[in-house]
Order: sequence, then structure tokens, then C-alpha cells
Amino acid sequence: MRNPKTGLAFSAAALFCVIAVITRIAGSPTIIPILAIIVAAIALFIGLNNRMGTKLVDQPVVFTAEQVEQLQELKSRGQEAAAIRQAQLWSRGSSNEAVADAVRNL
Repeated sequence: MRNPKTGLAFSAAALFCVIAVITRIAGSPTIIPILAIIVAAIALFIGLNNRMGTKLVDQPVVFTAEQVEQLQELKSRGQEAAAIRQAQLWSRGSSNEAVADAVRNL
């Protein structure tokens, strides 16, 4: 689920960039577009920090019965590396180490 603060920060950054362009074209004093770009940069920084904060949360590794069967079949053929890569595709929110451990424990 997306963080609403991140979307708000990115929207504010885009809005202030548009304001900077419009005020520059309209012929306002040079300081106005510069301030708008500075505010946009701050909003972008806040949005990226919020996004990084949500990415650091490690999701638990959970496989369905069908996925477990496919992984066990790959492992039985001696293709443990392929099984780990496939499991990483299924478990995007989990760290690579957690997924590899889960596959090895099957």
C-alpha cells in the first residue's frame, strides 16, 4: 500500500515546479521562481525520504501451496539458484536473504 504522504510530497514538488515555470514566463522577479524551485526540492526530498522509509520494512516470506510445489520441484532437479530467483520475484517486499533462507528451508 502506498504512503499518502509520499504522493502528497511528490505532488507538491511537481506543483512548485510548474509555479516556477509559470512565474518565470510571466516575467515576475527572479527570486520567485528560485524560491519555488527550492520549495520543490524540499518537497521532493521529503517524498523520497518517506518512500525509503517504507522500503526498509521487510515483509514476511509466504508462499502458496502451488508456489511451494514449484519451488520443491526446482530444488529436486538441483536448480536451487533458480528456485531462489523465482521466489524473489514472488516476494518483492522481502529481503533477498530472507527469501533464500525460506527456499532453503522448504
